Amino acid sequence: MIANLMGGFSAILQPLTLVLMTLGSVWGIVFAAIPGLSTGMAVVLALPLTYGMSSIDGLATLSGIYLGGMSGGLIGSTLLGIPGTASAVATTFDGFPMARAGFPGKAMGIGIWASFFGGIFGAIALVISAPSIARLATRLGPWEYTSLVILGMTMIASLSGKSVPKGFISGILGVIAGTVGSDPIFGATRLTFGLRTLRGGLHFIPVMIGLFAISQLMSDLEKNHAPKQYSGDRLRIPNRESLRTIAGNLRALTVSSLGGLFIGALPGVGASISNIWAYDQVKRMSPRRARFGTGEPEGIIAAEASNSATAGGTLIPMLALGLPGNPISVIMMGAVMIHGITPGPLFISRHADIAYGLFAAFLVVNVLVLLCQLLFTRFYVKVLSVPVRILAPIVIVFCVIGAFAHNNRMSDVYIMLGSGVVGYALNRLGIPLAPAILGLILGPTLEENVRIALMTTNAFTPFVTRPISALFLLLALVSVGVVARERYRERSE
Repeated sequence: MIANLMGGFSAILQPLTLVLMTLGSVWGIVFAAIPGLSTGMAVVLALPLTYGMSSIDGLATLSGIYLGGMSGGLIGSTLLGIPGTASAVATTFDGFPMARAGFPGKAMGIGIWASFFGGIFGAIALVISAPSIARLATRLGPWEYTSLVILGMTMIASLSGKSVPKGFISGILGVIAGTVGSDPIFGATRLTFGLRTLRGGLHFIPVMIGLFAISQLMSDLEKNHAPKQYSGDRLRIPNRESLRTIAGNLRALTVSSLGGLFIGALPGVGASISNIWAYDQVKRMSPRRARFGTGEPEGIIAAEASNSATAGGTLIPMLALGLPGNPISVIMMGAVMIHGITPGPLFISRHADIAYGLFAAFLVVNVLVLLCQLLFTRFYVKVLSVPVRILAPIVIVFCVIGAFAHNNRMSDVYIMLGSGVVGYALNRLGIPLAPAILGLILGPTLEENVRIALMTTNAFTPFVTRPISALFLLLALVSVGVVARERYRERSE
């Protein structure tokens, strides 16, 4: 394996390949930083450009875009409170408050370095453990996925802030929103109220942009925030301080990286879930859990390390078994197949040069993304000095473009604007937005897997008789019990 990996590095460390990876990294960062212009969109737009490249150069370029997108999402989340991508939702919980408190450089620095270490962890795990983790993921059926989603839904309690009932209201609204549109099994329309706009469903991207971006802008305009003026010290990325902060929170880094890797290896799950899951788990383990949501470094570390580690995890089943785990890995798989190579169980043994070239590219790209982020972040943080009355129209234009570009439909723009009004109303009522996003993500997955499971066996018993499914359900009960105990302790104090 070492010899193959060295061969991969020799193929990657060529001037042209390094330039292509750097350009890909910048491309991914820019797309992820703009709300609505997702990493998947950046990869799709760049795919035709790779047709004339060699297999190594094409995959290295796409790897740069992928990992750049995983890291670049923190820019909008931290500086504007608007998730640049679905994988950076949890970054807003503590990154934005820290920036608003006057430490944008520190918030960005912690996020950038945590993303780097999470990405390196995912890349190393991709090299070492691809076959074994992929085999485990393929053993999971609809029963296990249902139980896993139920476990994920227990995170609503931790994301509810001070009021669990309000958190569950938000989560239920998210689940209901996820059922709008066509039935995933039979195609019947539901909750459309005769509106053609709703027949295609409420897609995650426009709803997320509306809930986080439009509602945040409405709140800022209402409060008439004065533009923030920061000195050079505040704009500087404190690399040493950021590294010391991460070194002091190694448990958060480890847990979130492991969780991101494992969830990434599960087909169809992805960074949008691992990001929130890691934040929730680290919050529960932290002695400073009461400070989460106010600018706690642990929260930033958990969110950013997990989504970057997920990138390596998503390629494990794709390369080892030919089973792409998310839309981006589907595109990566297509890029490989363009050159007449089919990923699968024999891919690594028959095409070791390409496989290990991709492994080496993932390791090198993490370094390139880190450098690109550190070099240009001083320009990003200056966004905070722009008055809201000037920044708001610019952001709204990008939000409209992002919502429309998702499916090239004006209906998504209307959905985004409507979601913004709903998000603003929920904020005024003190109802948190994070559980709604979680419900929107997990609700359709829960429904689809429950229905497939019941169509397969017509019984509920496999949910508890299958060992892995039973384990996930047991962990869900433990999760609820832990949250209940924490709430009781808080009331007692």
